[in-house]
Amino acid sequence: MRSQLLTLLCILTFLSCGWGLIDSTVSFVQADAVAETTYVESKPDPAKKKDAPKQYFEDRSSDAPAPGDPDEIKSLAIAQFAYSLLTLIGAILMFRLRKIGFWIYVAGIAIGLILPIVLAGVGALNTSFGAFFSVIFAGLYWLSIKEMN
Repeated sequence: MRSQLLTLLCILTFLSCGWGLIDSTVSFVQADAVAETTYVESKPDPAKKKDAPKQYFEDRSSDAPAPGDPDEIKSLAIAQFAYSLLTLIGAILMFRLRKIGFWIYVAGIAIGLILPIVLAGVGALNTSFGAFFSVIFAGLYWLSIKEMN
C-alpha cells in the first residue's frame, strides 16, 4: 500500500516533469525566439514600459537574462529534457512502488545539476533551479523508500 506522502510526491513530480518536458521541447524547437527573449525588470519604469515593444517571450524568471545564443539554449533544453524524463520515469516507478525508481530519480537529479554546467558553464546553474528543488524531494522520497520493493 502506497502512503499519502509518496502519492503526493509522485503527483507533484508528474506535474513538474510534464511541465519540464513541454518547456524544454518548446525551448528546443523555438530556440531563436527564446534567444530574442527580452529581460523584464522586476519593477520596470512605467515610462519605459509604454515605449517598449511587445515581445513574444519575456523573461521574468530570474535576476539574469536568458542566454542569447540559440545553440546554448538548445543544449540547455536537451539537458532539461533529460532531467525531466529521468525524474518522471523514476517517479512513475516509485508510484508503482519500485525501489529502482528512486535511484533513477536520483540519477535524473544528477543529470539536471551536472549537464547544464558541462554544456553552458557555471552560469547555467540559474536555469537548473528545479534540480535543486528535486534534491529536497529526493530526501522526502527517501522517507518512503521502505514502502518500495
